[in-house]
Amino acid sequence: MSMSVSARTAAIAFALLSVLVTGCPTASDPVDPGDDGGADADNGPCGRLTTPCRAGRPCEGSPDCASGLCRDGTCNDIDPADGEKNGDETDIDCGGTKAPACADGKACAIASDCTSSVCKAGLCQAPSPTDGVRNGDETGLDCGGTKAPKCKTGQGCLADGDCDKVRCDTAAKICKAPAHDDGIKNLDETGIDCGGPTTTVKRCPTGETCVATSDCDKALCNDATKVCDPPTKVDGIKNGTESDIDCGGGAPTNAPKCAIDKACTASTDCTTGGCSGGLGKKCSPLSCATAEIAGINSCGANETGQAGAVHESCCKSLVLPTRTTRRMDKYEITAGRFRSFLTSIGATGNVRKWVADYVTANPTSQLAKMIASFPVLANLYPATAHGQLSLAAHMSLDIDNYDGIRGCANYDGSYSANTYWMDYDPMDFGLPKRPLPRSVSDEKSMNCAMPIMFAAFCAWDGGEMPVYDDYLDVWTQAYPWGPNNTNRPTYNWCNGTFKNGGFQCQCDGVNNPTLPPGETCPAGGFATNGEKGVFYEFPIATDRSKDNEPLIAAPGRFQTDISALKSGGESWFDLYANLAEYTADFAPNPNAALNNFCDLSAAPAAGATTCTRKEPVPPGSPPIIKGPGTSYTGIPQVGMVGQTWEGHQYGKTNKASNTPATFQYGKFGARCVRPSTPY
Repeated sequence: MSMSVSARTAAIAFALLSVLVTGCPTASDPVDPGDDGGADADNGPCGRLTTPCRAGRPCEGSPDCASGLCRDGTCNDIDPADGEKNGDETDIDCGGTKAPACADGKACAIASDCTSSVCKAGLCQAPSPTDGVRNGDETGLDCGGTKAPKCKTGQGCLADGDCDKVRCDTAAKICKAPAHDDGIKNLDETGIDCGGPTTTVKRCPTGETCVATSDCDKALCNDATKVCDPPTKVDGIKNGTESDIDCGGGAPTNAPKCAIDKACTASTDCTTGGCSGGLGKKCSPLSCATAEIAGINSCGANETGQAGAVHESCCKSLVLPTRTTRRMDKYEITAGRFRSFLTSIGATGNVRKWVADYVTANPTSQLAKMIASFPVLANLYPATAHGQLSLAAHMSLDIDNYDGIRGCANYDGSYSANTYWMDYDPMDFGLPKRPLPRSVSDEKSMNCAMPIMFAAFCAWDGGEMPVYDDYLDVWTQAYPWGPNNTNRPTYNWCNGTFKNGGFQCQCDGVNNPTLPPGETCPAGGFATNGEKGVFYEFPIATDRSKDNEPLIAAPGRFQTDISALKSGGESWFDLYANLAEYTADFAPNPNAALNNFCDLSAAPAAGATTCTRKEPVPPGSPPIIKGPGTSYTGIPQVGMVGQTWEGHQYGKTNKASNTPATFQYGKFGARCVRPSTPY
């Protein structure tokens, strides 16, 4: 059964509307139910871009129809060709209502008479990309194919080549919308799917086009070629395998190693050979190149865990004011940093061999000059992990020539203050276990090591011990901070019980300590806030007869014990008090009694001068005589500056201290200097 005239007219109108909107017939186009076959018998999409349409299907021109006859927007059947112009044909066997459309140049009456759908002056015109008709091999209206411009989004297409900087949906035969992942440079991109002002679009790799460096992925935009350059070690950008801007990593930039505080992924990225996990993967001196935090990233105001704590690298070093080729550490060496040094020596504890190897490799170094001037010192470094002069003994016992407790061996009742927490069981030396955890001790300023051990530490850490003149360059007035005393508790001096060590500086006539019967406070002294002489203690409530180290501050806790002179806006801390500090002014010792050292590490060699030593013992215990050992002479003195938490006063008046290079004391420490560059 065929449609009524009105129904067919409505169908044709619907088909024309569909063509105008989509550019081609669709599967939803109405089909005359009276038609029972044709080129598109499956009733799927048809047209010039797919299967030619059978009679009765909508069309926009003769190329859409299998018959070649599109009339009034519908494909029509044709009569057999007879080689004559007859019927309503406009030319021989073409045009009119029964014949196919005419080729270019043939006679026509209306547009549908022509395959080009363009009839002008009675003749069919050749397709043109400006004729407002989809004809020729165009895939869309005046676009696509081999002659017309590329089609915009929504126009018809057969392949990507028909579309203008967009992809062709080959299933729907429609040019897609542009996208930032379509593999084509479009929208606001400067390269293929990269660059441009849209921040969510990826940046362009090397070789892609660009307008500005911001278009490139960690590379410069070449002003001349307008392409993203390959990464280099001088482009001011962190790229390639670099760990920071133009430093670290390897190929392709092969940048130089990074200075201190630059980012790193491995120790090989850094000039120092140290990449610190504790400082957040930053290049650092070797002493801070560890994942530990205590004594590494714990220097500054307030205690760890307290509100308002502001901590930073304990390895920070500042250029000296006038001696500008040198940097001096901002803080005193911590026990945690010293731990890094001893850990690097290894399980053998053979510091002596490390020193000998370093001196051989660095003959002009401070350490080499010290050994050359005083050869006796080379044999006094520990060579084993355990034993009388072993590494363990150096760090835990009083092994200098003082016959008594020197504040380093933590016997019960000794009131010692050794801050280095040994990893071995202290019972190996008849000592009690330390009451404080290692994490607390590692934050404290390092003490109790011989000056020669500090000299080895600084050499290993990329520098050397400061000399007296380095301190004078920073400490230029009566006090590091100026001409006037700021008084306690703004610095950690004379922080102990009344007359501890013979000092009475806890008295001030107002906030006096509770004194033994018959004792009175002398004139002067410093306020103690009624704390019986102790104004600094961390952790509090420690049994100090077992461990006095809570009285020693971690570096930087006293925010007013700072130098008035600054470097880069920063001051040096704890120059005045906390620990007095050794300097590297090694010189012959005029005090004959301090020239000698009794080495008990091995039996005396044949013909050697022998000696005996009193072993430090708890108060009230009978003396223990050790020996015989080998007697060494010619032990040099070292310089000394600053003051101690127990009240010792050295100041900065004279670098000669008569203190021997074998001295160990719970009140003395050190810091390092190092070259100002590279840093």
